[in-house]
Amino acid sequence: MADEEKPQTKTAAKTGGSGKKKFLLFGGGGIGLLALAFVLAMVGVPGKQESKTFKGPFVAPLTAEKVQVNLTGSKSYLILDLNVVYDAYDESYFAERSADPLTIAEIRDALVALASSKSRDDVSDKVNKPIFMEEIRAAVEPLLFPVVLGDASQPHESDSKSGLTFGLSSSLATFRGPYEEHALHIDGGARTIQLDDGPVRKWTEEDGDLEVVAADGTTLYCDPTGVEPSFVGDVKVGVKGYPRRVLLKEILIQ
Repeated sequence: MADEEKPQTKTAAKTGGSGKKKFLLFGGGGIGLLALAFVLAMVGVPGKQESKTFKGPFVAPLTAEKVQVNLTGSKSYLILDLNVVYDAYDESYFAERSADPLTIAEIRDALVALASSKSRDDVSDKVNKPIFMEEIRAAVEPLLFPVVLGDASQPHESDSKSGLTFGLSSSLATFRGPYEEHALHIDGGARTIQLDDGPVRKWTEEDGDLEVVAADGTTLYCDPTGVEPSFVGDVKVGVKGYPRRVLLKEILIQ
């Protein structure tokens, strides 16, 4: 009987030893993970702090419905159905912009104004048609991808953190840099504002349409009068995408 119990005793001993080893390994691994988490928390994760870049190309309809326009110098009219090829930080940004009622109205107005000045040859000729498509792209670019400030989602909105907004002459602005790569440096107490490495501008309470110039000469018009004196920091500024091309889904002249 004693001999029969020996294998069981050895098995039990092995099992006990194995359990201790598992516990020690698990405990050591847990300590290692905690140490790694502590180190990462102290030094940060560089990859998450890197600037975003445009993704794409993506493609989407420019308008939900076809646009009909009377051509100049004739009784003919043009029916346009267009796609846009674009790059953006987020593919969904285009859908949000193109679904906005104000943007829809502005795009249709731009298409009508442009196409109504064209003849049949301007929109159907093999040489002139690509020029017409590029003119459309240039016309809708600032409507689909406007320059925005900080956390504002619309070009007419203020950045909530700084109180900065665009000035009345913003339609004349030429700056269209990527949002994640540019910033306005603001000192509310000193009343100074600077676009990237451009010249520093001072403002007064009457400067509601202040021209701010980048190092490359492109301009913005800002209203800094709502900036609190206590605010000192950077406000991101720029576009969140751009259209590469406008493509024809369908063009009909009647």
